Amino acid sequence: MVLSHRGAFFAVKQKVLRRKVAHVLVMVLLACALFLVLQHGAFAAGATKDLLKVGDDAVKGTFGQDSSLMKWLLIGEVVVAIATYIGTRSFKVLGGIIVLSVFINVAFAIIG
Repeated sequence: MVLSHRGAFFAVKQKVLRRKVAHVLVMVLLACALFLVLQHGAFAAGATKDLLKVGDDAVKGTFGQDSSLMKWLLIGEVVVAIATYIGTRSFKVLGGIIVLSVFINVAFAIIG
């Protein structure tokens, strides 16, 4: 079977694309495995002693409900919502950003 130049190019392009996708997938899986392995170090002293416990107040102060990060994040969301609505004139985009804002508020309430 003889392929035309276009067909051969397309076949080679598909093969290269599949290899790239497989390579990226392998890298993501290796990174996830590395994170899982390194996470164990936080509990190296045993199940009763948490080495990261001393940072709880710092995390709540930075990411809590009344933190300055939360204030600046809400201001940024309002600015982005206004800018995207002006750019697209679509209430769907504005509604999507409002939903995202509610999700972020719930996530920060759970964290803090």
